[in-house]
Formats: sequence, structure tokens, C-alpha cells
Amino acid sequence: MKIYIIGGGAAGFFGAIRCAQRAKDLNLKVSIDILEASPNFLKKVRISGGGRCNVTHHIYDSNKFSENYPRGSKELKSPFSQFQALNTVEWFKERGVDLVAESDGRMFPKSNSSETIIDCFLNEAKKLGVNYKPNLNVQAVSLNKDKKFLLTVRNEEQDYACDKLLIATGSSPVGYKLAKSLGHKITNLAPSLFSFKLEDSLLQGLSGTSFKEAEVYVKIDGVKKNFKQRGPVLITHWGLSGPAVLKISAWAARELKESNYKGRLVVNWLGLKNSEVSFELLKSIKSKSEKSLIKNNPPEGLTKAFWEKVLIKNDFTLTLKWMDLSYKDLRKIAEMLTNYSFEIKGKNRYKDEFVECGGVSLKEINFKTMESKVCNNLYFAGEILDIDGITGGFNFQNAWTTSWLAANDIMKQ
Repeated sequence: MKIYIIGGGAAGFFGAIRCAQRAKDLNLKVSIDILEASPNFLKKVRISGGGRCNVTHHIYDSNKFSENYPRGSKELKSPFSQFQALNTVEWFKERGVDLVAESDGRMFPKSNSSETIIDCFLNEAKKLGVNYKPNLNVQAVSLNKDKKFLLTVRNEEQDYACDKLLIATGSSPVGYKLAKSLGHKITNLAPSLFSFKLEDSLLQGLSGTSFKEAEVYVKIDGVKKNFKQRGPVLITHWGLSGPAVLKISAWAARELKESNYKGRLVVNWLGLKNSEVSFELLKSIKSKSEKSLIKNNPPEGLTKAFWEKVLIKNDFTLTLKWMDLSYKDLRKIAEMLTNYSFEIKGKNRYKDEFVECGGVSLKEINFKTMESKVCNNLYFAGEILDIDGITGGFNFQNAWTTSWLAANDIMKQ
């Protein structure tokens, strides 16, 4: 049996390795080839997590894990009951790679290097006899009279024929093109996991300033959905980023694209329940520090530089003392700390590390096997599907799980 896997990324390699392992266990003679269009394999694995590779997330409850997918949450529940984050940890451990969870639940190799994951995949593939071939750009796929797949590869005179085909091309446009040519619908595409471009004097000169437990809201005219996320927020040269911002961009991905990235981003810098709680906090600081300069006593969680910007933005001079502020003044500051509204000026994406919302319609996939309902012996795995997770290792887990299921069914048949 001949198996081709289009795409030499996370899902492609994991699927190929699983196919080869099952073939070995079942003593089956198969040929497994990964066809990668570029010169390099596992590109996103290499750059993920700043070069550390955020392999998965430390949630071992399948239902809770699936809640972290703006698209695909319902469909992934069954696959995660077959292969979830704990299985991923065990899979790597069996191959000499320990994964370590950080305080926020993200899991990285103990080495803190994505090269550990890449070496693991390449070594495992080589050991099991998987052929992985770079610079093979598949331009078209068709079926011959024997129902075999024929792959037309750029600059190759002869078509490549196979019995089973797994498409794992991530967010590459060629993957969507091939899927459509085989009868599949591609849902509306939109960028996901991006930061916001903002222009406001409050942020000027504060790049690198972070807030550990902020809350962010996105408001879009004409959209009734309430988008809200909590977590770290980071001031950048162009606006705001950080886990909370990236997560909210995922949940509001399609709505933001449809609005041409026009809307408002509202920030609760300290993540306090409401402006009344912020007011009580400021009142408490005032009562303890009446004779101190206001600028010297920022609320816990705010840097002195950011606090000074808040005071200046509210037209308070930095030489004022706490005793000089009225309760009305405190309420004004409290409102700003709890509900500061920015006009969104656009998005900013992280080079090749971004994720795409949209892909092959989930209605056309059997989630017990990852086989197409439209075309027999055709399988999909990873980001080419209309599945995307928030930041934190969820997108890689989608790749591991869906390719593992696809490989199991390819070899079962």
C-alpha cells in the first residue's frame, strides 16, 4: 500500500510516524512518503513559543481541553477521548523527551528548545522507514479509474500515485485548493492569534510594560456577541499584545475581519471586578498615604511609569499629594483603570507563527477517523481543517490528535 502525506509540518510528521508504527505492529508492508513544498520541514514547530515549542497544554480533561477552540470545540471532544494531552506527554516521554508544564499550563520540552522536538520526529521517522522529501510542490490531485490518487508535482514529469492520501498542509493556500478540487468546501478564512494596533498617548514610551491579570473586551458595531478574555497583557511598540489579547483575537477572528478590524478594545488593567472596587482600592491607598506624592504610590500591579501616564492623562500634576485628591478625582481614575477604551487601528501578526481561522468544512469530515465524507481514502489533519485554538499549545494538540486518528484508520483499512 502506498501512502502520501502532503505537508511536512506537525500533523504531517505525527501522522506519518503513527502510520509507520502501526504498519510495524501489524507486520504490514507499506510505503509512506511525506511531500513538503519547501526546503525545510517542521517550520512552525521550530519557531513556536519563541523557539521553545509549546507542545501542548496541561489540561488532562478532554471536555475542558476542547473548550479552548473558538472553532472545532464540539467536534474535537470525541477525538480527544482517544488521544489527548496526557497521551502526547506519554508519547514524547517514551521517546526520551520530557515535557514540563509552566504555571500558566503551557508545556514545553525540558530542554526549552524546539530542536528537541524536531530531532525526535526526524529520528523516529527515519527509524520507522518514513520517506520525507523536501521541495516537492503538489499542484493538483485527481483520481484515476482505479480510484487511486494521482498527484501532480511541479517540475516533475510523472504523476505520483497512492492508495491513501493525508492532506496536512496547515494554512497553506495550496492545501485549500487541493481540498476544493476533491469536492470539499472551504469556510471563510480569517487571521487568528494576532495583536492589536492602537494609537494612544497612554501607551507611548511604555513598550515592554506588562499587566499580569488584566481583562480585555472587544466591541464591534452591529455585533451582539460579547468577547472577553482575562490574563497577561503587554504594551508593544504598535499597541497591545500578550495572552489575553491573542486569545480574544481568536474568539473574535471572523467578526473582526468582517468589520475590517474596526472596533474598540476595552481594557481593565488590574482585572478588578468593576470601577467601584478600583475606587475602594484607591481610597485605601489615599487613607494610608495622604502626605505622599500620588505618583509614588501606584496600585499593586501597575508600574510607576504607567501610573504616571494615567495621572497625566487625567490632568493631574505629578507634584500632587494623595490628600489633594477628592473622591470625585479617585472615581475618575478608577474608571480609567477599569474601562479604558481604545479605537482599534488594525492587527499585527507574528511572522510565520500565526494561525488561520477557517478551512475544510467540519461537516464533511468523519471525526472518528478523520476521513473525508466526500472522497474515500482521503484524510485531513491539523490546521487545514476549520479548527483553531487559542494560544497555549492547543493548536499543536489538534495536529497530534487528528493526525493520530487519521493514521489509525489508514492502517486499519
